[in-house]
Amino acid sequence: MSLASELDALASFTPAQFEDLRRNIDPVWIEEALKATRTATIRHRRLPAEQVVWLVIGMALLRDRSIHDVVAKLDLALPGSTPTVVPSSVAEARSRLGDEPMQWLFTRTANEWGKRSRFGAHGIWS
Repeated sequence: MSLASELDALASFTPAQFEDLRRNIDPVWIEEALKATRTATIRHRRLPAEQVVWLVIGMALLRDRSIHDVVAKLDLALPGSTPTVVPSSVAEARSRLGDEPMQWLFTRTANEWGKRSRFGAHGIWS
């Protein structure tokens, strides 16, 4: 299958399918990625670092939607006094996160999913 067809398949990803993916990415891995790369949310924010990781994954998979649509559809923002996330806060959150936690998480998921694949869906890793 070509890269173009793979990207087209990803573009058709739905929020429900995203939830399936969420079940296969252990939230502990995200915490570990943030700790290992010394990326943390120190103060209370509408989009803490953990949620920004999900935002970046969602943006990659739901690339035919706006960033704010991804935030809303995936219910990523913490409850607050405003119903939406301020547009500038999304860009700032992505900037604060950087690429190191995403690289760390990619390596972790690749290793874990590779083990599961190697031992089969019903093996010792399931």
